[in-house]
Amino acid sequence: MARGSQSDDEYVRERPAWIIPALILIGVLTFSGAFLYYYFGPTPSEILGLDPRASSADRKIDTIIADRRFLIPENYTRYPSQRGGGRRTNVDMHALLPRLTPYEADLQERFIDNSADSDVIYFTLAETATPLSSARRLKEIYSKYLAAPEPEQDRAGLQRFTFRDDSGYANQDLLVGTDDEGRMVLLLCDRPSRLVDSPNCARSLLWGPRLELSYRYKRSHLGDWREIDGTVMKLVGEFETREQIDGLQGPIFD
Repeated sequence: MARGSQSDDEYVRERPAWIIPALILIGVLTFSGAFLYYYFGPTPSEILGLDPRASSADRKIDTIIADRRFLIPENYTRYPSQRGGGRRTNVDMHALLPRLTPYEADLQERFIDNSADSDVIYFTLAETATPLSSARRLKEIYSKYLAAPEPEQDRAGLQRFTFRDDSGYANQDLLVGTDDEGRMVLLLCDRPSRLVDSPNCARSLLWGPRLELSYRYKRSHLGDWREIDGTVMKLVGEFETREQIDGLQGPIFD
C-alpha cells in the first residue's frame, strides 16, 4: 500500500518541446559562425596589423628609426602596425614607378600587381646592428662566391658579375655601378627562369651609422636604375627631418 501510494504521488516531468530544436539551432549557428570566421574573418596577423594593408591617408607619421627622425606620409606605408609613430626598428613602404606615386584607392590594381612588368617599388628603412657599406659587402661577402673575378658589361650600363652554381646566389646576378653621389651601387637581380618569371632587383645601402635603406623593383625596370635610385634618395631625404626629437609624440620607451 505504501509503495502504491508513493507511485500515485509521483508526477511525470516532461521536458519542454522547444528544448531540442533550440539546441539544434544553437549548434547550427555556432558552426556557421565558426565556418564564416575561419574563411572570411580577420586572421590574428590582420588584427595585430602585421599583414600588409595599404592606406590612402596622407597624414605624416612621426617616427624615429636608429635615432634618425622621419615624417612619413601614411599612404606610403604598408603595415598598420607601423603607423603608430614613435621609435621603430623599421618601416616598410611602397610606391609606383617612375615618380614614386603613393597609394590611392584608384591605383589598387597596380599596387597588387606582381607581374614582371609591375611598377611597384618596395623600400624599407631599418635599424641594423651590423652596418656594412656597399664596398665592404662586395669585398667581405659577395666576392667569395663570384664565378669569375672580372665582370661583363651589362646593357644597363653596369658591370655584371655571375655567382658560382654552388653558392646561395646561383640564381642571381650582381650588378655594380656608381650613383649620383659617387657611392658604389650593388644591385642583386634575380635571373629569369621557369621558376622565376617575375624577377626583382634589390639594393641596400647605409643611410646612417646604424640605419639601412633597401629597395626592390622588377628587373624589367633595370634600364632606369639610375633614375630610380636618384628618385628614391630624394624621396627618403624629404621624409627625414633635422628637427630636435625631444618633443616627439608617440609611444617611445627608452
